[in-house]
Parts: sequence; C-alpha cells; structure tokens
Amino acid sequence: MGTPNNNGTTEKTGAFPDFKMPNVDMNAIMDSYKKNLEVLGLINKMSIEVCNGITKLQSAFIKQMMTDMGSIMEKAGKPADMMAKFNEVTRDTIVKAVGNSKQISDMLVASNNELTAAITKRMRDSMEEAKNLVNKK
Repeated sequence: MGTPNNNGTTEKTGAFPDFKMPNVDMNAIMDSYKKNLEVLGLINKMSIEVCNGITKLQSAFIKQMMTDMGSIMEKAGKPADMMAKFNEVTRDTIVKAVGNSKQISDMLVASNNELTAAITKRMRDSMEEAKNLVNKK
C-alpha cells in the first residue's frame, strides 16, 4: 500500500511496505481446485460402487445358503440321511463363503489400486500446477 506525496510518487506505508503481491492466475487455481474435486467425486463414486457390489454379493450368498438349507428340510427323511445332507450343504457353504470372501477381497484390492493411482496422479499434477504458478511472472 502506499500514499501519494507531493512530488507524484507513492510513499510505501503500512505493516509490510516492501511486500509485493505476485501475479496470481486465479483461473489456474480454480482449475486445479476443480480437478481436486473431480478426484474426490471419483473416490466417493467408487466407494459407493464397491459397497453396493459387496452388498449384492453377500445378499446372493445368504439367499443361496438359505435355499440350500431349506432343501435339507424338504428332503428330510431318516435322521442319518438328514445329517449327511446337512454336513454336505455346510461344507459347500463354507467353500462358497471362502470363494465369496476372495471375490470381495479382489474387488477391494482392485478399487484400492485404482483409487491410489488416481490420487497419486492428481497429486503429481497438482504439484506440477503449483510449480507452474510459482514460476510464472
């Protein structure tokens, strides 16, 4: 800030008389901010998709398990036959549960890798944008 004096020049006054405001490209800053928000939106979208996918897998698994268990009761005959069928269905359910867990794990790993790549790229781009803002005159 300055105040004009009698000879037409500006006298430096205020708390920081030697401070000069650098040229700031507000459009570049807003563009960078917009890109950050886009990555945040991607993170939110993928998180919802993964949660929905896990919910669908778990629902299908539980539905199948209930159907399998119900078939034991429908075919109930001798107690020994019923126990053998129960053991078979239980074993199959455990095998399916392990497969289901692996599928969920793979889904989480894939989405995590994709999100990490998107965030890392945005961070690199953001650093480059910041360098360009500082280097501009």
